[in-house]
Amino acid sequence: MKAVYFPFTYLSESTARQLAGLVGPVVVYQPLKTAIPDEMKDLEAEGLIEIRTPLSGDEERLRSALVEFTEWARLNPGKSTAGTGFLGTRQGEVPFFNETTVNRIRSDIKNYGRSDQHEAKTDEAFSARLFLALAQENDQAVDGLDQDLDRFEAMEKGFLETLKDADEAEFSRQAHGGALWREDRGARSTGQRIRAWANLAAGDENLPKVIVTTSPAVIDLLQEKAEKGDGLEKLADTRLAILDPTLSETIEEPLLGRVLSGLGDGTIDLSGDLCAAGWPAATSETGAPIELYLAVNRSPANWVRRLADPDSVSSPAEKGTVHTLIVAVEV
Repeated sequence: MKAVYFPFTYLSESTARQLAGLVGPVVVYQPLKTAIPDEMKDLEAEGLIEIRTPLSGDEERLRSALVEFTEWARLNPGKSTAGTGFLGTRQGEVPFFNETTVNRIRSDIKNYGRSDQHEAKTDEAFSARLFLALAQENDQAVDGLDQDLDRFEAMEKGFLETLKDADEAEFSRQAHGGALWREDRGARSTGQRIRAWANLAAGDENLPKVIVTTSPAVIDLLQEKAEKGDGLEKLADTRLAILDPTLSETIEEPLLGRVLSGLGDGTIDLSGDLCAAGWPAATSETGAPIELYLAVNRSPANWVRRLADPDSVSSPAEKGTVHTLIVAVEV
């Protein structure tokens, strides 16, 4: 059963390998068909992800807007990644959902952070793709920094292991070189990311039945929405020692493959014992925490439409047993 990565359009090789070992190769949406990162193409060639571009057109207009932001970022040394500072100052609203031309975007850049902006009528598809393209550039930059930190951590560990007589000198190797903190990318502009991604995903006529996210902040926001009547229910949780991302081994069967397929096609009863049906027991106290949620009486298409337009009343809950499965994993 196919799963789609949410609400991001970029993932690292290590994350791709871990998710493939957990739920199988994930679908990853791209905002621009002409600007897919080479790393993502390599992951698709290796069979770890499937790239889809549900919306097309306006490619040149989008690329021009990206150039504008890149130039703006270059002229603002404190904000080295295109759009980072701008996105951070627009909490509470969806950036670009009210801009329709590159000139309007340029004006907004020059005046970013001001609250007296005049808002024009929206072009949501274009705005969503522009936001996601900027977020993707930022995510790529963050991933590069994470890789540098990993190399530093490995060098530090190697150095500590070479120290002679350190233990005799009461020097604790374990007290140094602890795990480095990683930022939850979904914690910045969470609502904006979700809505922009949903506008892109709504263009996919074959939406996967399983949604997978690596962001605790995203799950927190979905739960807040659930309290307002969107019916998000937690089904199960566990901790698993999932695939080592440093290994290029072949994945015979995803760890959650059988239970997700059974839940999706109705052969596993949602009210039954999921552990007996194949939900794995915890394999490690320090393993990756994994949670399974259900968007009750909402098909993936219905659920995505609600996320794209939260104020809409045109997508009521569906009758019967049509649900959307959401897997949250911290990798």
